[in-house]
Amino acid sequence: MQFSKEIMKGAAEIIVLQALKDRGELYGYELLKTISDVSQGVFEFQEGTLYPLLYRLEFKGYVSSEKKNAPSGKERRYYTITQAGDGVLRDKREELDTFVLGLRHVLHLA
Repeated sequence: MQFSKEIMKGAAEIIVLQALKDRGELYGYELLKTISDVSQGVFEFQEGTLYPLLYRLEFKGYVSSEKKNAPSGKERRYYTITQAGDGVLRDKREELDTFVLGLRHVLHLA
């Protein structure tokens, strides 16, 4: 299913932060694959969406990155969630939980 840009824009940050919190240090392709696998294919980020999001998250101080050599010897940029990112994730999860609960009531899904 294709989601609207508005819905994905609001959810993308929390999805990426949660994946990094759950899995630890990941490089871009691993992050794409992790998100797809965990969501059972519901969330399929493209590189053109993921990397600008990672750069914004890093600029805000929510993730940090470091270039390292992968086991294959290829240099990759690995991303991790920061303490600030963990706090933002916690706040956004609480906000999302409240929003979804209200939405479920309004749509008679509760």
